[in-house]
Amino acid sequence: MTTAAELASPPAEPPPSGHTRALATVWFTLFLDLVSFGIVIPVLPFYAKSTGASEGLIALLATAYSAAQFVMSPVLGRLSDRHGRRPVMLISIAGSTMAMLTLGFAQALWMLFLSRTISGVCNANVSTAHAYVADRVPPHQRARYMGMMGTAVGLGFIVGPSLGGLLARADWPQFPFFVGAALSLLNFLMAVMWLPESHRPRAAVAGPPPPRPSLLAVARDPAFWRSQIGVMVAVYFSFFCAFAAMEATFALFAEACFGWGEQENGRYFAFIGTVIVLFQGFIVGRAVSTIGERRSLALGLTLSFTGFLLLCASPSWLFVVLGGFFIAGGNGLIMPSMSALVSRNSTSENQGINAGFAQSAGALGRIAGPMIAGVLFEVIGPRAPMGSSATLVVLVCIMVLARVHESRPEAGR
Repeated sequence: MTTAAELASPPAEPPPSGHTRALATVWFTLFLDLVSFGIVIPVLPFYAKSTGASEGLIALLATAYSAAQFVMSPVLGRLSDRHGRRPVMLISIAGSTMAMLTLGFAQALWMLFLSRTISGVCNANVSTAHAYVADRVPPHQRARYMGMMGTAVGLGFIVGPSLGGLLARADWPQFPFFVGAALSLLNFLMAVMWLPESHRPRAAVAGPPPPRPSLLAVARDPAFWRSQIGVMVAVYFSFFCAFAAMEATFALFAEACFGWGEQENGRYFAFIGTVIVLFQGFIVGRAVSTIGERRSLALGLTLSFTGFLLLCASPSWLFVVLGGFFIAGGNGLIMPSMSALVSRNSTSENQGINAGFAQSAGALGRIAGPMIAGVLFEVIGPRAPMGSSATLVVLVCIMVLARVHESRPEAGR
């Protein structure tokens, strides 16, 4: 059982008032971020079709979400540093509620894009939520509490698509979105009551902080792409591009090839989320301790390649389920291994910025993947995005085996 001394910040002081409720509220915020993201996955493609959207435009809805999240993540983080975590999180939660209501009342395609953009802006508060936890938890316990926050993300990805499929109704297709709005409103009320400010102003330091290089400046530096961090940035971008391409077009693929609807897609993504959580909870630790991060990453990419290939060539729904298992299992190995490799190839002076470069690359992959997948779906056919994801993942696996090392920190970034 966690004691008061363990939770305090600093350790010698008692925990702040409402400490447990505050962290529970942050956990619920992260959980709902993924629920609201996942609840639309099995429903939105069919809902968008009713507004006359083509498959390519439907895929662009996912791009709008990721683009907004990519742009606003550092902005919200900077605002929370200046004005506190509480107001940023309250505004973000309120915005998520408005985004779901906009989706529910949408009568035209532009309203769907507006809703997904607002949702992406507001769900960029994940970095603020993690900063809130870091404010309230002593350094020696942060890894433990960040892991607990990670379970909120995993469970949200399981519950969201499943809930979206279960709530889908032919006579009221907007119903899942109104349920999502109600959950966000509940979260807002919890935050108003139980989320005190955590950010303490720091003493002024002499001179401004040293400038950080921009992504554009780094991208223009050939030496960066020869470094281990540069290789990992390319791995992040490529994997998320492949996974997002599948994610954005799967509902359309399953409908075209197997006649699946909202409920089948909801159960499928809930199955994928469950397998990811199980692999991250029980498999990845043993794999890394046995074969290391690099080979665990390569193994995960191999599993994902097999899964995408099974989807592309699937003659029946059984192969789709088997492909989903391989994709989810691969994802469960890939994500922790990528994070560990970025950390192992960084120094104490550049851990944060290197992790930021990698996350930005992943966000760009989530932008590019759906755009490419939408075009392939319309021009070639419903199986083409799965085939392109398989091709991209196998190329990334070859790059990992050829160029990634486990424990040589880069001194230059």
